[in-house]
Amino acid sequence: LAHFEERYDILAPHFSVYVRKQLEEMFGPEVVYRGGLRVYTTLDLDLQEQAQCVARAHVRRLSGEDEATVIQEALAEGCEAAQFLPPLRPSSVGRDHNVSNASVVVIRPATGEILAMVGSLDYWNKDIDGHFNVAADGLRQPGSSFKPFTYVTLLSQGYNAAHMFLDVRKAFQQPNGIPYVPENYDRKYHGPQRLRLALARSYNIPAVEALSLAGVDNVIRTAHKMGINTLNRGLDYYGLSLTLGGGEVHLLDMVYAFSVFANGGRMYGAPVPEDRRRAGYRELDPITILAVYDRDGNQIYPPQDEPIPQEQEILSPQLAYLMNSILSDRRSRWAAFGHPNALELSNDRPAAAKTGTTNDFRDAWTIGYTPQLAVGVWVGNSDNSEMKYVSGATGAAPIWHAVMEYALQDEEIVPFVRPEGLVERAVCAVSGKLPGPHCPTVTELFIPGTEPTEHCDIHQVFRVNRETGRLCTVYTPPELCEERVYEVYPPEAADWLASLPEDKRPATPPTEYDTIYGPSRSDADVAIISPAPYSYIRGTVPITGNAKGGDFNFYRVVFGEGLNPTEWMQIGPDHGNQVDHNILEFWDTSGLDGLYSLRVSVVDHSMALREATIQVTVDNISPTLELTYPEEGARYELGYDEWVNVNAEVEDYFIARVEFYEYPGGKGSGPPEGLEPFAVRTVAPFNVNWTVKELGEHTFYAIAVDAAGNVTRSDPVTIRVVPREEGQ
Repeated sequence: LAHFEERYDILAPHFSVYVRKQLEEMFGPEVVYRGGLRVYTTLDLDLQEQAQCVARAHVRRLSGEDEATVIQEALAEGCEAAQFLPPLRPSSVGRDHNVSNASVVVIRPATGEILAMVGSLDYWNKDIDGHFNVAADGLRQPGSSFKPFTYVTLLSQGYNAAHMFLDVRKAFQQPNGIPYVPENYDRKYHGPQRLRLALARSYNIPAVEALSLAGVDNVIRTAHKMGINTLNRGLDYYGLSLTLGGGEVHLLDMVYAFSVFANGGRMYGAPVPEDRRRAGYRELDPITILAVYDRDGNQIYPPQDEPIPQEQEILSPQLAYLMNSILSDRRSRWAAFGHPNALELSNDRPAAAKTGTTNDFRDAWTIGYTPQLAVGVWVGNSDNSEMKYVSGATGAAPIWHAVMEYALQDEEIVPFVRPEGLVERAVCAVSGKLPGPHCPTVTELFIPGTEPTEHCDIHQVFRVNRETGRLCTVYTPPELCEERVYEVYPPEAADWLASLPEDKRPATPPTEYDTIYGPSRSDADVAIISPAPYSYIRGTVPITGNAKGGDFNFYRVVFGEGLNPTEWMQIGPDHGNQVDHNILEFWDTSGLDGLYSLRVSVVDHSMALREATIQVTVDNISPTLELTYPEEGARYELGYDEWVNVNAEVEDYFIARVEFYEYPGGKGSGPPEGLEPFAVRTVAPFNVNWTVKELGEHTFYAIAVDAAGNVTRSDPVTIRVVPREEGQ
């Protein structure tokens, strides 16, 4: 074990240097460099060389070299694993994706032994800083490959794999006041997603909500316990972006942590020395050294009374199996990853895997495992420069696939063993709750006590007049009424539903009642036809309706505050004329605000009283509206910043819509005539992303319209889009 200052024919140099450092820590540099030690390691040299060569071959393909030539040359040089590389996507063939480095770690979960450690594509290549061991020492953001820590924490708190997330636009509040508005990788929203689907498909918005529910501090504690030795800047440092890979980790730690899942919740490894132990962090390390003998043949490691590997239970077997079930669920992945994909192994071999891609394509990850093997792959550039559209699925997953196929080709297919203590229940495929008679159903696994107890409230039955499409009333002929099942979603799903093509939009129930049959409110002798009950009104309101029939003497119109007024005030004088579907009075609501009852009273000659009453909300106050983001004068770099987040804080009784506008130039230029909004939001959060496309100043403002028709325009905010700085 020598210093590698010059190039030598050193096998597995990164692994060798890693072992040498461990030996120095164990016995001191003097003992190590004096020589005479015989060291037996865990390295599988053949697997190490195959992992290295197949990583090089794939990076060559991503650099635009001819795919067939690369594979043929690799095979000719003994790289058998290259035959297992999945073909590139057509859009990637022949394109230089600006990628120069990769790292691979292979661990045997059942022992914690490191079988291969490819720290870089070429230890001797200074252009990629090849000496640097990305696997053990590189601090990189893991992207979505971090999500399993979030979801396993949430499951440990009593949530279940059927829990429904709404994958719709959401703005999460942060302590700094800047809303966090995550976007999915495909820049689309997918509506209701059960936890199983949300994780398998790697949707970001459900993951952020899961982190919000589980707690950032709890997720970090789970990650530490499972083997992540970083994320040590304090629990308050990391925000909701943590679940999307907003903290830095080591590839080796990620693979070791995922091996806990593979082991059914148990960690295997060598004890962490007492002087390096930290409260809350892992107490075992992956194993590289099996035995050390001195020059006289005496075994000096491991101690006779401390055999390795040692083991610890980190997760319950049931919790680990739930994660294995989700991460190996092929069908659940297909909507996002397609089929076939690089995360699927041949002969239907069960394999759990998670990809990760960081912002601007600086890092591409795939971490995955079977019961026999855990493999992690990182692809990127040593200088942290961006790759060109290289994701975890296209950059790292093919290498992961090839290493897995090569290593396991002669191994039996082993399933993840389901432990005792799990139950199966049928749930609604959409809501994840107990199914009603009209729900599509799926079977899900549950830890006892976490099964759903509520019935589905999304699939609801409505009686509808098949001729008019309106809701039936007691007067609608029964033979015209039919039961129809509709999907009823919370208000925050309104914009997502409206954005769907009509042929893909779930059927939502009608809101109007059938008025063709039976008496209607407008047919009554005493009635208020307009304004409608519970409507929002402002200014001077014409009141139309009926005041007629019977022993009519006169009518009056009155109003009172609240649902059951204690005091009534008359609008105008008594009227001696009968009214039929016409104006009853004009109501000046200026100075009023809130819920009011409005009544028309007909007094007969006999002094008998006939009345009709409705409730309305008077809203003469315009919404309060402020653009809280972006900040005035903020700078965005074209080609680096993907969008400008525009956030409107609005207060009012009921907002009908918020319109967002943008125009080039500063405030002085003013908006062009006929400017149309670039986005409209009808439900909170009133937040949009404006895609950065052109250099120069851009000014934003918003207009809020409430249900009564009051309109408010925000103060404008101007930002500047500048060219991207060199070296970014």
